[in-house]
Amino acid sequence: VKNVRRKETTREKISRLLLLLLAAAAASHSSAPGTVLRPRAMNNDDAATPGGIPQAEFIEDVAAHLSKGSMTHDEAITQLQDLYSKYKFIDVRLVTSKNNLKGKIPEIRKTLEAVQFLRAKASSDEVVTTHFELASNVLATANVSKAEHVCLWLGANVMMEFTFDEAETLLSKNLKTAGENLAVVEGQLAFLRDQITTSEVNIARVYNDEVRQRQAAKAS
Repeated sequence: VKNVRRKETTREKISRLLLLLLAAAAASHSSAPGTVLRPRAMNNDDAATPGGIPQAEFIEDVAAHLSKGSMTHDEAITQLQDLYSKYKFIDVRLVTSKNNLKGKIPEIRKTLEAVQFLRAKASSDEVVTTHFELASNVLATANVSKAEHVCLWLGANVMMEFTFDEAETLLSKNLKTAGENLAVVEGQLAFLRDQITTSEVNIARVYNDEVRQRQAAKAS
């Protein structure tokens, strides 16, 4: 006996299309669900710092710092400015990651709520009347009843069909992961801003020390 798959009715096709459109809101067009853009920090032996970001050492004694590195004021300032520019580069990437996460979390939450709403309506055999987009500025009306699946974007123009249980599990996991990653990025940003401030103070201290020495040399 051959297994023959029942042909979908027009109503079922419309239902699947609606679910597809609602679920697509959770997708990120550039990454898979749960994938977060992580900044690549500079190489550093101190793995205890957030994200491996190098910790800026406060220069309390400028003369001792220059003597230790056998550097002039100009060389020290150049070195500090190079570190400062690297911090600013990491800052841009972290801010981008933070904004991506802050934009993605509401989309995942909204899609999860849509899946839960459709599941509740399907279990009660209630027909949902809604509108979906056929093309730009072109909408159509559909009656959705007894839906059993949703389709989610996985990124790279890949879409998969899930049951309600699978979709809720995936979206809940992605929502939790995105929230945790946002907290991590915010912690890295807070640490990084401290290092940027320390670098700015160090540059100013070395520069002011050079100015004082020049003034003392002229006075003598």
